[in-house]
Amino acid sequence: MRERLLQLAAALSLTLSLGCDNVQWGGAEVAVIPPPPKAATDVSGGLTAEGERLPQGPLLFYVTPSGAGATIVPVAEISGDTLAPLKPTKTWRTYGLRFIAEHMRQGGEFALFHNGARVGTFVMQSASVPSSYSCVPLPVGVGTMELEAGVGPTSQLLALEKTQAPEVRNRLGPDLLPSRAMQIVAPILAERLLRQRHAQLPGNWQRAMAQLLPFPLAGAVDPAFAATFVVGDTLGVGPAYGTVAYSLFMIATPQGNVGYDTSFVVFHDYARDGKSATRVVEYLDWNRDEQVELLAQGFGPSQSWFEAYGKHGRDWRRTFKQTCVEPGAAPADTAAPATAAPATATPGTAAPGTATPGAPLVAPAPAPATTTTAAPGPAGAPGRAAVPAGAAPRRPRLLGQPERPATDTARR
Repeated sequence: MRERLLQLAAALSLTLSLGCDNVQWGGAEVAVIPPPPKAATDVSGGLTAEGERLPQGPLLFYVTPSGAGATIVPVAEISGDTLAPLKPTKTWRTYGLRFIAEHMRQGGEFALFHNGARVGTFVMQSASVPSSYSCVPLPVGVGTMELEAGVGPTSQLLALEKTQAPEVRNRLGPDLLPSRAMQIVAPILAERLLRQRHAQLPGNWQRAMAQLLPFPLAGAVDPAFAATFVVGDTLGVGPAYGTVAYSLFMIATPQGNVGYDTSFVVFHDYARDGKSATRVVEYLDWNRDEQVELLAQGFGPSQSWFEAYGKHGRDWRRTFKQTCVEPGAAPADTAAPATAAPATATPGTAAPGTATPGAPLVAPAPAPATTTTAAPGPAGAPGRAAVPAGAAPRRPRLLGQPERPATDTARR
């Protein structure tokens, strides 16, 4: 009993003496040590000591393989059903350096995704703040890739930090290829949309169809598809060459047994709006709502940028568009030393992922995946025959509903 009273008295003495630095009791000295200072980044608000606010949510990265290595660039912060832009509060240089220290450290591991499935790991070797850029001077990293067995060559991938990567149950299967029905339906839908906008029709529909990309649609047996048509232009950075030039981007979804109909359309008349053409680069369910989202690149006369599209209800909409910095607007001293030793390269060759001075740091998009003929299918599979060159597509019965006026769901 006496020992218990002494323990209570000791506890009471310490409680009443918190204002002191040192307390003695029974020959023992107890020091009251203040908590350590906060780190440069406040995790509650993401505000660094330099006054830059870093993203707190998962980050989406774009990866372009290059030889044995790859280049990685951040795209945006995943924020619910949308993507939030990455931009500084004060300067790009300070923001970029803090971003590298927080999210692109040497040895950092990123989960790689292709066609909605997890396919491997990217390991960061070095990162730096660029002095030349395609849209915004966000950090650029180089590293190595470890792909799973059976993953074939690919020109682009998506990535998230391993600690923030979504659990994707599906495994990578064969690439979805445009079906015969898609090849026929896409030009017919495009013709209807262009006539409604009083635009000049293409002289060659198959050449005008710069991209036709199927992607899985939740709750549907048949895939949806995205298609881009360009006239007087190419699907890439650079000025248009035609006196009549425009782009038409659409997302079409299956309508049961009656074909496809558009759920998102945007038309750009270059003479009125300036050049803007869209190409889908990858898809992934990055916000974990059981439906893949689309990451795309937009192309202008001198710059390219990222865009994102997601499904809301029955329709699709653009959920993100990167706002580019005008060339020369970023300070000239934004180049910063890499935070880790750069990857070694064979003399006379560039390290994997390094950019040529003055060239855009986002790797140029590969040649458009235009599909003019259907890929061969299993023997006896219906609707897989190639479309004869120059032949006008047969018009099947597409929709079991009257045609209604279409409106652009996104305009510049």
